[in-house]
Amino acid sequence: MDAFFDDEGNIKSEWMARVKEVIDIIIKEKLYCILNVHNDGFYTNWLIEGMEVKDKYINLWSQIANEFKDYNEYLIFESMDCILFFKDDDFFDFDYKTLTYLNQAFVDTIRNSGGKNIERLLIIAGANDELELSYSLEYKIPVDQSNKLAISLHYFVPYEYVLVNYFEPYNLTNYEGIIYTYIPKLIWGNSLEYHKMYEDFELMKRFFVDKGIPVIISEVGVLTEEKKEIESIREYLYMLFSLSSDYDGIMCCLWDTSNKKFGDMNFYDRTNDIWYDEKIKNKFLEISKGRYIKPKDYFIRTTFESTGIVNYYESLMIIFENRKVLKIFINVRLTWVLFVDFGFSVHTNNKDGTVVQINYGKDNIKKQYDGTSIISIDLSKKECYNFIEATITWGMKYLTLNNMTLEYEESFLSIDDKSLKKAISNYIY
Repeated sequence: MDAFFDDEGNIKSEWMARVKEVIDIIIKEKLYCILNVHNDGFYTNWLIEGMEVKDKYINLWSQIANEFKDYNEYLIFESMDCILFFKDDDFFDFDYKTLTYLNQAFVDTIRNSGGKNIERLLIIAGANDELELSYSLEYKIPVDQSNKLAISLHYFVPYEYVLVNYFEPYNLTNYEGIIYTYIPKLIWGNSLEYHKMYEDFELMKRFFVDKGIPVIISEVGVLTEEKKEIESIREYLYMLFSLSSDYDGIMCCLWDTSNKKFGDMNFYDRTNDIWYDEKIKNKFLEISKGRYIKPKDYFIRTTFESTGIVNYYESLMIIFENRKVLKIFINVRLTWVLFVDFGFSVHTNNKDGTVVQINYGKDNIKKQYDGTSIISIDLSKKECYNFIEATITWGMKYLTLNNMTLEYEESFLSIDDKSLKKAISNYIY
């Protein structure tokens, strides 16, 4: 980014002119244009320094705001993209205070610049644009007197299917020296994955849309050059865009590179103005005309909620907010003799938002006929708020978290993922 600043920290005139040229082309075609600070906080770039460069960040947006303050509502500003702020360089401790400060400074800077910026739609960055980090109680929405904010998130779930760009399993070692084996997934679309995607949209709705903050999922897609099954890619995108079309206040933007190279997401050939896959093109046209399967048509009433999707932190998590939880069931597999209660921990929030541990012992563990074990914990007399998470604390080579189920006091609407999977599969194929 420094290549685009002069010695006084101002945007170079030739670069600003080029950005303006592109924006003018977009708006002339009556398309919406989102202008953001992109990749500047990615690993070693300048914005990763956070509070140390706050003046530079504010100066940057002051110049942009003044340059475009007379543009109409087709121009939208987004504060930043994929910014990894961490406390003391700790990869597992996101610095929400820095993100909150810079997002607020972005809003204030734009609004105070006058012109049409007073009412312009502004998109604030989620925590690294990740849903799992952004529904934290520590994530704060900026104050905006114009009340015209949206949040930006990216959706590349599951990681092993969407973003892993290797054909064979590979290992990564974390900061504790623990080796993780990543196995690339070439096929997506089992019932658990359908349910996971639905639950993620429900989280976006409850945590943001229902509170008046629309969600712009500014990057979605699948790496296309890694031998993934083409029908699976179509199914993934169809489910994703069907959900976003069926939820008021949530919109997806397809990420496309058009390079047709390994490690890229290639859907549209911009040089020749054609889609690489006509069936994907036709699905988007059908969705735009309202012809898609609506996931809400497959709701069922239940008192149970399950997940088998392991997140980035090698844990199972269910977000339930203020529902009353009666019981938790965790299915684990042991391949070596371990004291299971020391092999993983179970956590929740108490009423004031503090993370607390849910204790259990060997009496809570029963071995099943298939060789797995079920940990059953009575929570009817305990206070649990917002989430429950089961995390492996040691013995990862010998301990697997298969799935977790919560039983609630009252029934609620959930999705019949098997019926939805069958309906969409019939439609896709």
